[in-house]
Amino acid sequence: MSFSFGSLDWQSWSLSLLETTPPPSPFEWPWLTKVFEKSLQVSTPLTIAVVYFSAVHFVNPMITRRQLKQAQISEKQAEKLSEKELKRLKPAPFAIARTSIFKLFVLLHNIFLCLYSVWTFIGMLSVFSHSLVQMQSKTLSESALVNFVHAVCDVESGVFQQDVKDLSLTFFGWWFYVSKFYEVLDTVIIILRGRPSSLLQSYHHAGAMMCMWSGIRYQSPPIWIFVVFNSFIHSLMYFYFTLACLKIRVPAILKRVLTSMQICQFIVGGSLAILHAFIWLYDYNGSGIRCIDTSAQALPLIINVVYLAPLTALFAAFYAENYLKRKTA
Repeated sequence: MSFSFGSLDWQSWSLSLLETTPPPSPFEWPWLTKVFEKSLQVSTPLTIAVVYFSAVHFVNPMITRRQLKQAQISEKQAEKLSEKELKRLKPAPFAIARTSIFKLFVLLHNIFLCLYSVWTFIGMLSVFSHSLVQMQSKTLSESALVNFVHAVCDVESGVFQQDVKDLSLTFFGWWFYVSKFYEVLDTVIIILRGRPSSLLQSYHHAGAMMCMWSGIRYQSPPIWIFVVFNSFIHSLMYFYFTLACLKIRVPAILKRVLTSMQICQFIVGGSLAILHAFIWLYDYNGSGIRCIDTSAQALPLIINVVYLAPLTALFAAFYAENYLKRKTA
């Protein structure tokens, strides 16, 4: 068995989205299976994402008015302020943000997401280790690359396979998808600290919900990239936030490096995801099948690429504004 790269023939993608069934639950507990099934209905992430995004941008003007009031700037004076000047306004934190309980919550929140991200990343390494062993017995190939590609693309026998319930991309991917709802607390923390949430922040969180939903719902091979890359970056990012909460000084360049790694994650990850559309798998008889073989598997790829393009631009603008312009100023 082998693989190769071929041309993209999107018109031949089979099956409509309505003909696909959700993946089986990786959980034995009935109540968790019900949550799993409900969460994979499109109405769940779409409703939460729309409500979250709308609520944030409804609240943002209120936060800005609090900042202006604190700075004793009238509405007429505020109209003359540029966007950059508005961003430089000092935060106007709510009373709760000054309490010890809130500070402890933020610390525990960052520790939890750091440890959870590490658990997901290590878990995915275990999934690949298990799948490569299983795939080698099927492909009879000594090539790690061949076995890896087959493990990623073969939905029935690869990383999505649930022969071991808690050792599959479905298991770790679903929990990672659920974590995207929890991560909106990042935005709540920013607002309570008295700063409006940026478009980068709200777009990032809302879009991630839809991307992870589509990848797990339709068992799309490239979704492993989102889970592995993002869990690795988040492990470092929330570790940095934890150190900041503990007021432990870290080199200033670390924040810049983390932002650079996030941008690289989008570019490299997006490119690798697109590459899946050109991969063909071959069996012993030479019969070929595409890695992304259905319109259902292709949909998450399209959603992720469309999502990543503006997200990368927003991160690049953030990088330029915070690191390049400051350096030249």
